[in-house]
Amino acid sequence: MSRTSQWLTCVFVAISWGYAAAAQSVCEGAVVFQCATEAAELREQITVCAKDQSYSLTRHALSTGEMYYDTPLIADANTTWFLWSEEDQVQLEIGFWSTDLAEPVTLHAQLPWDDANETIADTGEYSMWLQSPHWRAEVDQTLCAPATIYADTDALWPAQEMRGPIGAFFSKDAIIPRVETAGRARVLSTKGGREGVPVYAAARPSAATPVWWMLQPGETVDLLDRVGDFVAVALPTNGMSDCTLRPERLGQPYAGPCATGWVDAALLERVQ
Repeated sequence: MSRTSQWLTCVFVAISWGYAAAAQSVCEGAVVFQCATEAAELREQITVCAKDQSYSLTRHALSTGEMYYDTPLIADANTTWFLWSEEDQVQLEIGFWSTDLAEPVTLHAQLPWDDANETIADTGEYSMWLQSPHWRAEVDQTLCAPATIYADTDALWPAQEMRGPIGAFFSKDAIIPRVETAGRARVLSTKGGREGVPVYAAARPSAATPVWWMLQPGETVDLLDRVGDFVAVALPTNGMSDCTLRPERLGQPYAGPCATGWVDAALLERVQ
């Protein structure tokens, strides 16, 4: 099924349920993904748009138009959680931070892929869902009905104009490794049964600051920079196994290939 016919299917199926709202745009910019949820008791539409250098996610009831999130979830396309792999299928993840939930909401998609033409294939299986944080033993998922999935992956890339290579996520603040700040540290034990030590997307985190990773006690991490009480760390993702910093990279802004974020220095013990 082509992307155009897939979109028409989405509209047709939604209208066949009696919900004309499905045909309406609910976010600004180019629609990248859209689907209707499987839950028969309350059909919802999930829409992801790309505009400038950000992605937005909205979710609303098709019968009433009531929004699930008070405001759209916005993600910085250059720094947010983003995974992409392609073979016979594209596997994709985009992270959105919900301030209300104080946790990430991740869109997952698996789409048929035509590798020769680098585009979505005309036939194949579609799946899409929203998922709670990946570091939990049990995750919650909101599944989309496969026949309603629309995807335009070409619309993803213009928003990532400044994104670094490979890393699953990046710090929003500039990181400049220096001789006195670079090194390695061990993660100390966490208190009160927490899920781990949060890795924040900014050096001065607030409730609106995304957390894309949790470190566990005993892990070792590479240190890059420090701002006040927080230190910048480098984390291997997407198949990488090492984040060793070369001497010639000292004093230069770090933009990959490892993922980067900020950790409370009080929860780390420097070992090198």
